[in-house]
Amino acid sequence: MVSIKKTIKKGKQPMIQIVTKAEKLKRAEPVVKEVKKVFKAKTNALVTPVKAETIIKSRKKGKYVMPSKSITGDLVDKCLTALQHLTVSYKNKNTILEDEVPIFAEIHCMKIQNTTANIKFVFPHSTVQSTGEICLITPDLKKGRKADHEPTVDHWEETLKKAGVTEVKTVLPMRQLRVEYDQFELKRRLMTQHDFIMVDTRVLSHVSHLLGQMFFKKHNMLVPVRIHEKEDLKKAIDVGLRTVMLRLSDGPTSVVVVGHTGMPQTSLKENILSLVEQLKERYPGGQANVRAINLKLPLSLSLPLYLSLRPSSTINTPKIKHNIPKRSAVLEDELTTVENGTVVVAPDGTVKVKKNKKKDKDISDMEQTENDGAMDEEESD
Repeated sequence: MVSIKKTIKKGKQPMIQIVTKAEKLKRAEPVVKEVKKVFKAKTNALVTPVKAETIIKSRKKGKYVMPSKSITGDLVDKCLTALQHLTVSYKNKNTILEDEVPIFAEIHCMKIQNTTANIKFVFPHSTVQSTGEICLITPDLKKGRKADHEPTVDHWEETLKKAGVTEVKTVLPMRQLRVEYDQFELKRRLMTQHDFIMVDTRVLSHVSHLLGQMFFKKHNMLVPVRIHEKEDLKKAIDVGLRTVMLRLSDGPTSVVVVGHTGMPQTSLKENILSLVEQLKERYPGGQANVRAINLKLPLSLSLPLYLSLRPSSTINTPKIKHNIPKRSAVLEDELTTVENGTVVVAPDGTVKVKKNKKKDKDISDMEQTENDGAMDEEESD
């Protein structure tokens, strides 16, 4: 194939220039080479075509970094320095006095657990504010309605002084809690007057039943502590002050206290890193179930510390098993108000009614045999 191109020069007649296909290809060779280089650098579409199976396998083998490996000390320092700028604006807008403000860690999960639960974390540093009021709820020395609670208060105050414990301001026995804090307003006053409430493990179930759900919504309330006169009491109180409860709700987000603005940055960093390490074993589903971790103040924006784009289909729904006491047992008996029904009472007080299908089948079979017998007697007559 030949193309004809006219070229006109000044003062001369037009000349006809013939360009062949081979010459065109020679001129286009450097351009084609450059295009091929670009395609080779970006994609291998011109050299080695990729199959769909290999693409799917590469997606399945995608590497996602867990929080324990992603969250480092340098990253926490950067996040805390950014949080300091938020504290300045937070104090100017929301507070009159320069009080210590708690710092929270938001944990977002991929799949919600089957039931609500409380998880206990022990940090290397205490999260209680320097001006915070600490209360300790203890068991009674003498049980009974007419027994006085003042001797128990004096007894525990003396033992705390001998052990060198100065953080606990008020001691509250069980009888005083039942008598003096029996109304809703008094319970709310008890919650607002104290920033940290520790409860002996021997009376924890009774205290949580008396005070109600209101205390579980606030952080640093009803923290379990194991105190005994013969053991090291100061060490037990110190562990209790470093203990934090994570209340798992029905939603995907849960919040835990990691410190306050009056703490040094090094101690805050150690608390956050210890929280990340403890999430491996204590968080439902492990650290693979963690979607994101954020740091925030009570009324401020949340600063992202960790975020994962891992699909939720990679993990199963976490299941929490509650510890059942040895003496507790499930009771089952017949229910007279329901035909062929039985009632089942669990140790936690939940009641379920079941209908026995086998009995219904047996009764229907009995009725059918009786009817057949009556028909046979009629035929014989």
